[in-house]
Amino acid sequence: AVSNRIGTSLSLIRPSTVSVESSTKRRNNKPTISIISQHPQARYEFALQESNNNNNNDQTTPSNNQSSFAKYGRPQDIDSNTFGPLLPIAEAVDEATGGWGLTYADLHPATPRTTVGQAFLATNFFYAAAGLWLGFHGDWFYGGLTELAGIVSFVYHYTQLEFGKNRTEVRLALLIDYFCAGSALLTGGVYMIQAGITTVPLDAVVSAAVAVVCLSLCWVWEFGYPYIFWHSLWHIASAYTGYLVGQEHLANIAA
Repeated sequence: AVSNRIGTSLSLIRPSTVSVESSTKRRNNKPTISIISQHPQARYEFALQESNNNNNNDQTTPSNNQSSFAKYGRPQDIDSNTFGPLLPIAEAVDEATGGWGLTYADLHPATPRTTVGQAFLATNFFYAAAGLWLGFHGDWFYGGLTELAGIVSFVYHYTQLEFGKNRTEVRLALLIDYFCAGSALLTGGVYMIQAGITTVPLDAVVSAAVAVVCLSLCWVWEFGYPYIFWHSLWHIASAYTGYLVGQEHLANIAA
C-alpha cells in the first residue's frame, strides 16, 4: 500500500486500445506517466500527484503557545447551570471585556499532582502568612480579606490545573477570585490613600510595581509554564505588598 494519498487526473482525447508503450516524465514539477495507444489521435495521460504530507497542518489544533482567548475565542458556556445567581455578573464581565475576562490559561502539562503544579499552588500560602500576621496584630478585616483571597486563589488555580481548558467550573472559580482579590486590593488602596501616597513606604511601592509587571506578563505569556512562573511571582509580590501596606496602616493607627 502507498503511504501517501495519490491524486490521479485523466486526460482522454479518444478511447482506444492501450499499447504497452509508456513513458515517465515531469510536467509542471509533478511526476506524470503517459500511456499512449497505437492510434495516433488517442492518448491516455495519468498525472500522479503526491499529496502534501503537511496538509493536515492547516487544520491542526491551535498552538499551545497561545492564550485560551487567542486559541478558542469568546466563551460559549456562560449559563445559569454553572453560574446560577452570579450569571448576570458573569455576563457583564464577559461583555465588558469582549469575552476575555472569563478565559484563563491552559497550564498543561502541569497538574495538581506534578511538582510544578504543586509549587505553583504553594505560592498562595504567602497570602495566608500575610493575612495571619495582620490579623494577630490587630487588623482582622484586611487580614481576613487577604486570607480569603489566598484561599479562593488556591481553589481557582487548583481547578485550572485539574480540569484544563474551557471548563465552566474554572470560569466560576475565576469570577469568585475576581471578587475576593478585588476586595483585598481595594482595601489596600484605601489604606494607602488614608495614609497619604507620599508616606507609603518605598519598599511597598516597589513591591506593588513588581507585582503589576508580573501580572501583566502573565497575560503576555498566558499558557503553560511561562504563565505559572510569572503568576507565582505575582502571588508572592502582591502578598508582600499587602503585608507592607497593612503593616503601615497598623503603625499609623498606633501613632
